[in-house]
Amino acid sequence: MAPIVILDAGHGGVDPGGGNSAQFTEKQMTLNITLYQYRRFQEMQIPVAVTRSSDVTLPSEDRAALVRNSGARYCISNHINAGGGRGSEVIYSIYATAAFPRLIAEELEAEGIPNRRIFTRTLPNNPRQDYYYMNRETGSVETVIVEYGFADNPLDADKLSKDWQSLAEAVIRAFCEYANLTYQPPKTTPTTTPPASGGGGGTQNPGSGNSNPNNGGGSDVPDWKQEAIDWMFDEGLLTNEDWRHQADNPLPLWAEAVILRRLYEKLKS
Repeated sequence: MAPIVILDAGHGGVDPGGGNSAQFTEKQMTLNITLYQYRRFQEMQIPVAVTRSSDVTLPSEDRAALVRNSGARYCISNHINAGGGRGSEVIYSIYATAAFPRLIAEELEAEGIPNRRIFTRTLPNNPRQDYYYMNRETGSVETVIVEYGFADNPLDADKLSKDWQSLAEAVIRAFCEYANLTYQPPKTTPTTTPPASGGGGGTQNPGSGNSNPNNGGGSDVPDWKQEAIDWMFDEGLLTNEDWRHQADNPLPLWAEAVILRRLYEKLKS
C-alpha cells in the first residue's frame, strides 16, 4: 500500500544542517522528530514512509526523488532553523494553499513555539518555480517544510531540547486534521529524552522546565476536578502536560480556542 504521507528528516550524514546548538545537531534532531512521527502514524494505522531512518548522507536529488516516487499525497520535511530569529516557520509551495501550514503553526504555538511566519518563495529568475527544492522537485506531492524553531535562539533551543516529542506530536495533530484522518493521542505520555545517539539531553517530561506550584504529589485538587482534566487529556482536547496538575489555573485565550476547535472537529466527525 502506498503511503499517505512521507516524512523527511532534513540533512544527515556529512551534512549536519545549519540548525545546530550546544544541545543538538539539526540532522539528529530532525531524525528524532521524524522517527517519532513515523512510529505514531504507524500506531494510528496511517500508511507512512520516510526518506531516511538513520544518519546517512542523502543528496538533494535523491531525497526529492524518494518523495516524488513514493506514491504519497503529502510530505512533511522536518528542519531546525538558524540565523537569528524566534519561532517556527512553515514553507509551502506556490501551487498549494496555506491551510495546512496554518494548522501546523497553530498546533506548534499551542505547545509553546510561537510562529514567526508562514510563506512561499520563488526562484529569483523564475516566479513560476518554488525556491526550495523540496517544494519544487517533489512533483504532485504536497510538501511542507517545517522549521521547528531557531537553534541559535536560547528559548527555542531549550524548548526543542526538552519538548521535541510534544512538538512532533503537534504536527501529527495538524496533519490528521488537514487530511481528515482520525487522530488518536499517544497511549503513553511522550517523554522528551532523545535516543542515545541524539545530540542533546533533556528532561523526562514535556514542559518540566516551567515552575508549577500545583505539580507533584500531595495535590489538594478534588477528585472530580482531576477526573475532568484527565478526561480532556484522554480525548485529546488537552495535550500539554503542563496543564494536567493546574486545575484551578485559567487557560489562556489561545488555549481555549484550540480546545474548542478540537471539540468542534470531534463533533463533526
